[in-house]
Amino acid sequence: MKQKISVVAVLFCLFSTFITAQTEKGKFSISGRSSIEGAYFSNRVYGDNISIGDREAMDVDGYSFSITPSLSYFVIDNVSIGGQATFSIADGDYQSKTTEFILMPTVAYYFPTKKMIRPFVALGAGYANVSMESMSFSGFNWAGGIGAAFFLSNNISIDLMAEYAELSARTSENTKYRYSTKGLGGSVGLSVYF
Repeated sequence: MKQKISVVAVLFCLFSTFITAQTEKGKFSISGRSSIEGAYFSNRVYGDNISIGDREAMDVDGYSFSITPSLSYFVIDNVSIGGQATFSIADGDYQSKTTEFILMPTVAYYFPTKKMIRPFVALGAGYANVSMESMSFSGFNWAGGIGAAFFLSNNISIDLMAEYAELSARTSENTKYRYSTKGLGGSVGLSVYF
């Protein structure tokens, strides 16, 4: 019985050491996140007293998708700096096709725990380009979020994140035209540490 307890204690200590080693100084992380809003949608309106014109105006089909690859380096234990690039596209009956491209330096702090789940906070700011069928906008974007990395092994985690972001841009053709968007969203991703 004492041997079994000793083996379990040794394995637990080794496993705890591995779990805290991913976010130590000198490590790299490569991640890829996809927005939860990445989906196809189809809205329909039903009812006896709705005119054909109103029904056609309210029945919409569309889709949106977003992907964010990133690379980070841990400058000290549990603190990483890096960069990410986001590409998103949205199209549908209700709007013209819109694409966004964002380049953003980031910083993240992972709360030190000896468990397989590591909460973190992240902040970033950078350049954004938004293109629609008729015009293109360029400007500033910032985002901040909280999340948790669920470590499946010593060097792989699944990351869940809630994030608030704001984007403010202008078009080069006419500086009076502005594009602004802000909101709260969520994402799921996969990270590899080495």
